[in-house]
Amino acid sequence: MSPPAPSPEKKPVPQPQPAPATVPASAKTQAPAPATAPAKATEPRKSSSSGMLWVVIGLLVFAGLFYFLGVAPRLAQKSSLDQEQKLNTDRTVIYAQARSAAPKTELSLPGTLNAFQQASIYARTNGYVKRWLVDIGDLVHEGDLLAELDTPEVDQQLTEAKATVEQAKASLVIAQQTADRWDNMVKAHAVSQQEADEKDATRDEDKATLDADQAIVQRLTDQQNFKQIRAPFNGTITHRDIEVGNLVVSGNGTGTHELYRIAQIDPLRLYVNVPEAYAPAIRPGVKATLHVQSYPDRIFEGDVVRSSGAIDNASKTLQTEVDVANKDGALLPGTFAEVRLEIVDDTPTILIPANTLIVNSSGTQVALLENTNDKEGDHFKVHLIPVKVGRDFGTEVEILQVLQAGDRLVTNPPADLSDGMLVTGKPLPKPPAPPPFTIDRKT
Repeated sequence: MSPPAPSPEKKPVPQPQPAPATVPASAKTQAPAPATAPAKATEPRKSSSSGMLWVVIGLLVFAGLFYFLGVAPRLAQKSSLDQEQKLNTDRTVIYAQARSAAPKTELSLPGTLNAFQQASIYARTNGYVKRWLVDIGDLVHEGDLLAELDTPEVDQQLTEAKATVEQAKASLVIAQQTADRWDNMVKAHAVSQQEADEKDATRDEDKATLDADQAIVQRLTDQQNFKQIRAPFNGTITHRDIEVGNLVVSGNGTGTHELYRIAQIDPLRLYVNVPEAYAPAIRPGVKATLHVQSYPDRIFEGDVVRSSGAIDNASKTLQTEVDVANKDGALLPGTFAEVRLEIVDDTPTILIPANTLIVNSSGTQVALLENTNDKEGDHFKVHLIPVKVGRDFGTEVEILQVLQAGDRLVTNPPADLSDGMLVTGKPLPKPPAPPPFTIDRKT
């Protein structure tokens, strides 16, 4: 029996190739594929599509990471910088300009007028006040008689001293004659040389006694002359403590008192303490003007004549003397005066408003505005620069270096002002002019 023929259904069927997209629909119906053929034909395509999907997903993840880790922070930072720059540009500050100091400045200082010279008059001899001739406020000249004393004790001592001098003169005459006689006897070999020398010594002793007695007479004469109290120089009597009959004692120690006080009031001296910063400009001849409360509408002139030549360690000032002419006697010693010295600065410095200074832990600084060359001309860049402050004039201070006249400086700088900040600057407005003075004639 022959083996059974193989069934046509189990024969391997060749896999149909996918038809192109242009194959007509009738051709698809003529050769239908078995039920299992499509599953086998799509397996490689499914694997390829899955790989492509994972690649796309990886690319998307990488792109997301790149955006969130790289691009997004940069965009946020740029946005923050843009916003900060916008805020900085929108910040408006007021600035003032630095200026050169005037070559001549006025230094105002307090002072007290003093007499050019002043003396207290005491008695130089003991006695009683016989009379006094001048009182306070009187003008006297050198040598004028101020008072006269009665000195009976001195007069008596002077009389005795003069009598003693006459006795000494008589003794000296006898001693001189004796010495001359013995000198002649020595030449004749009548007496010894020793005896002649003794006579000469006696003569010399009497002569010395006479000189001493005459010195006593001169001293008592001077004391007698002192009973006339006279002015030592031209001046004004500013104090009197003398009455007729007062007992006065010579000297100025215990038991004595001041009879007169005299002051020379033309010119007057005035001492002022000049701060150390102005000391180099103080020299003889510097002009000064004085204002006193008793003459508010009058200006007195003076000149610097000398200074102490050394800075006081305690006050750091230079004592300076100013002499003031006082021909009419209007100024009185002891008057308080405001002195204005005309200081000439050979090298003028820069002055800036005091409210432009920034004082912090970094030292003393100013906020300098640098032009950014914008169209409007009001946008600036801030630069914080250190400065060295010199003299303080109240509303203005002196800067010794760095700045130049015309530099723009921020006034009342805010605390958050930083170096490099962009700001809008406006000039400090000028103060309004005072209204004109008018008189209401209706009243």
